[in-house]
Amino acid sequence: MRYSVFLFFFFFFSCQRGEITSYVEYANHNDTVKYVGKEQCRMCHAEIYDSYIETGMGKSFHFATKEHSDLMDSEMPIIHDSIKNLSYKPFWKNDSLYLKEFRLKGKDTIHVLVKKVDYKIGSGHHTNSHLFEINGYVHQMPYTYYTQDKIADLPPGFEDGHNTRFSRDIGLECMSCHNAFSQHESGSINKYKSIPSGIDCESCHGPGEVHVKQKLAGNIIDTSKYIDYSIVNPAKLPLDLQFDVCQRCHLQGTAVLAAGKSFTDFKPGQYLHDFMDVYLPKYKNEESFIMASHVDRLKASACFQNAEMTCITCHNPHKSVSTLSTTYFDNKCMQCHDVCEEEEIQNCTSCHMPNSTTTDIMHVSITDHKIGIHNKSKISKEDFLGLVAINNDNPNNLSKAKAYLKHYESFESNPVYLDSSKYYLDKLPIETSFPLYVKYYYLQKEYKSIINLEMQYSEANFFGENKIEKSISLSRIAESYALSNMNEKALSYYRQANKLSPYHLDIKIKLGVQLLRMKELSLAKKEF
Repeated sequence: MRYSVFLFFFFFFSCQRGEITSYVEYANHNDTVKYVGKEQCRMCHAEIYDSYIETGMGKSFHFATKEHSDLMDSEMPIIHDSIKNLSYKPFWKNDSLYLKEFRLKGKDTIHVLVKKVDYKIGSGHHTNSHLFEINGYVHQMPYTYYTQDKIADLPPGFEDGHNTRFSRDIGLECMSCHNAFSQHESGSINKYKSIPSGIDCESCHGPGEVHVKQKLAGNIIDTSKYIDYSIVNPAKLPLDLQFDVCQRCHLQGTAVLAAGKSFTDFKPGQYLHDFMDVYLPKYKNEESFIMASHVDRLKASACFQNAEMTCITCHNPHKSVSTLSTTYFDNKCMQCHDVCEEEEIQNCTSCHMPNSTTTDIMHVSITDHKIGIHNKSKISKEDFLGLVAINNDNPNNLSKAKAYLKHYESFESNPVYLDSSKYYLDKLPIETSFPLYVKYYYLQKEYKSIINLEMQYSEANFFGENKIEKSISLSRIAESYALSNMNEKALSYYRQANKLSPYHLDIKIKLGVQLLRMKELSLAKKEF
């Protein structure tokens, strides 16, 4: 009802005045407004819908059927993990895709595991990776098809002995950018009540429930003259907010959530730094970049720095790049750059935005969005300058401490990141830093330090409000006690962690193991 009242007053006064003279929050920013799905949008916007679903975003996530999989037209290559001595072979059974993991000893097959592929992730412009689902839990599989070179290999992050086989969680951080709004089960990392297919209209325009209701009620706004505040049109946003819509997902890095926020809270038309800071490691004379760093590279361009430019200055998100004419981007360049009429300009981007490999994903090349004159140079570890929050010029010490810890844990286990995290942790009050110190000592494998910290502050509640983060901290304390053979304390903390996050499988397994350790067989069986 709150947004209905809001819209009544908004539309009444907007119609009376004929224009909006001050900023009014979009009605679909209200947290009661629901997502309706792209098929609902198609009812009125069929032409845009039909064009959009052919884009990379529209094809980003779907069922792993022959219609949607690039493996259908491939030779179905077998890959081999030489470090773990495991091989992977995809195969079709009717319209369903399966992946077989096997190990050979001589000519004998000594291990076989077959799993059905439920989803493919990736548009096919660069890759198709593969996911499977059991009881709502979604995990990545150890097989990626790299479409540019038409080869298969382990997925990014699975190489060099890091093949986690079928256990990599697909949490909200991954799902919220690679797909439309998914109904995530609270108290879990990777359990979902429902999963849509593909990044949809509402990813860039915000939830559509109130917009649909207004149109069905006959409240039509002439958008050639006025802004329809029932839903966000990114093209009508101020430039900084317009840019935030794109950099929500096209700024990949170490994302640190603001207090009380989740990866699905941000809505188009809001400031991204109110929800998260996104960090990237910076080096002297850096010319290399990671896959989804389009925003970071564009911001380093003179074109961006000296003009009112955003992503949609050059890109139409409703149209696939593959459908554009060969002169499309040249014409975009000519809108700002004067060139003599006699001079024939062809493919400006080939020199000024060249295709390049990325540091995080093998077998792909993408357009470097830093517009300029490019000089390739190698990065030295000694040239490391630090983690930089690309979307926030002034992140606080808490955000920086979290960023260094997360980057160490998730991307690069270089001790310099732990040293930097400690520097910022020491600047924080213990009420704020307690769970981060637990994480810091855990990553250092200093379990006795965790016990000493817990014993010193056992009566205080310094874990914060985020249930998942709190449960992980409790689980780490429990593990520290278990390793010191203090089993009762360990069991107590594992139970607290499991109560907070009952669908967090790793915590539940550790609780079961602890019960086994204490000979509580029937209770352990119940948990497993």
